[in-house]
Amino acid sequence: MKLRDIFKPLDDSNFNVYHAKSLLITTLGMFTISYNTTFIAVALPELKKAFGLVAGSPLYVLLGTASFWTAIVGAILFGVTSNFKGRRAVYGYEALLLSLGSLLGAFTQNVYELILTQMLFGLGIGGDFVMSPIVLGEFANKKDRGKLLAFAVGVTGPLGSIASAATLLGLPLIGIHGNLLWRLTLGLGAIIPGSVVYLRRKVPESPRYLVRIKGDMKTFQEVVKQVTNNDLTKAVNAVDKTPVLFYIRKYAKFIAIAGILWFLDHMVNPGGVFEPVLVGESIGVKNTAIFSLVLTLAASIPGGAVSLLLIDRWGRKPLEAVGFAGMAISLVLFAVFKPHLTLSNPITPIVGMLLLGGYHFWHNVGPANISAAGVFNVELTPTKIRGIASGIVVAIDRMGALANSAIFPFLFFNFGLPVAVGVGGALGIIAAIVTLVVLPETKQKSLEESSYEDMWFNVENPQ
Repeated sequence: MKLRDIFKPLDDSNFNVYHAKSLLITTLGMFTISYNTTFIAVALPELKKAFGLVAGSPLYVLLGTASFWTAIVGAILFGVTSNFKGRRAVYGYEALLLSLGSLLGAFTQNVYELILTQMLFGLGIGGDFVMSPIVLGEFANKKDRGKLLAFAVGVTGPLGSIASAATLLGLPLIGIHGNLLWRLTLGLGAIIPGSVVYLRRKVPESPRYLVRIKGDMKTFQEVVKQVTNNDLTKAVNAVDKTPVLFYIRKYAKFIAIAGILWFLDHMVNPGGVFEPVLVGESIGVKNTAIFSLVLTLAASIPGGAVSLLLIDRWGRKPLEAVGFAGMAISLVLFAVFKPHLTLSNPITPIVGMLLLGGYHFWHNVGPANISAAGVFNVELTPTKIRGIASGIVVAIDRMGALANSAIFPFLFFNFGLPVAVGVGGALGIIAAIVTLVVLPETKQKSLEESSYEDMWFNVENPQ
């Protein structure tokens, strides 16, 4: 018997009610992360005034990036724990951290307290980026796994951005202004993750974890029955006895590929959390919420729709490469035309938004819905180390977000916006080449096949 045969009922099942329920529970975490991240990005001008911050000062930068630092810790913590204690042992606690970070942030009295609550939120970010793709991917059928992961992370993210920007724009229409505006907007972000803590705690243990790490075939059969409505009568001992360190050495290449592509995704980004402030104002769009809302509705959502249509048909590799190439071309064009777009020219905001819209469209066609959705760290690593590997990959991703938050402003203030954006475009070309040269295709494959876990099945002394 091949290893993939054990999971065939899961892999060959059709999309069903359980998958839909699992998708909903998963997406709400990413919705919250995007809601909060967008809030920080577009509310920085208000927060700067509220706490008397100076743009570019250490406290200002730390406020914008506080969640990135602790997300590194959260990723490693949740990844390692889920690897040795089980997915179910920790799933749901990352949502609790997201909810507490948002709620407590709404009641902070100074910038130091707000930074601390953002750090608490960051622990949840790291945990959710690790746990949600693993839980969703290990239950998913192979035909729809790409779409499920892309929708859960890459498509739901823009919806969170829309909700955050719309809240900041809508509350003033009913008379809410000043500090109450940002406090209420941030506090509302606690509702959704708080509502899914219980649901996530009720998710059954991952079938892959039950078979390959825990060796609990009885519970595995019950879970398969719950997910697919199929009865399994044959019980097979398929515990993976391969040492963890062996797998880590053998799969270091794939872990590095997944991490580097996600890292480069951030490095191509024109400003990251500082994009609405630095780039938006440079093209004459003063309202950061409108800047975010327009780009998300006009570019990110359509790009995500294209990705959903093609990820399980065309494949991960070509979409990732085309996405990076499209991002790069859009940013290079922006860098070329920006010197000719003066703030006194009324068409500058329109042309600038069109060029940036190209970046955001291709970002969601490719990396946002693939590498940044955790597709590669789930599909390229075996069950025995999937938690550890995902923790490492997400930690590298958050380091990329931090690096971009430091390097882009440095280039912006010292060499100008065209150079800062042009460097990102050049890195996009490099990322597209890396994708084409080193990335294997994983579409329509079981996790055991895409990760080559099959080849180690029943191997007593792997070398």
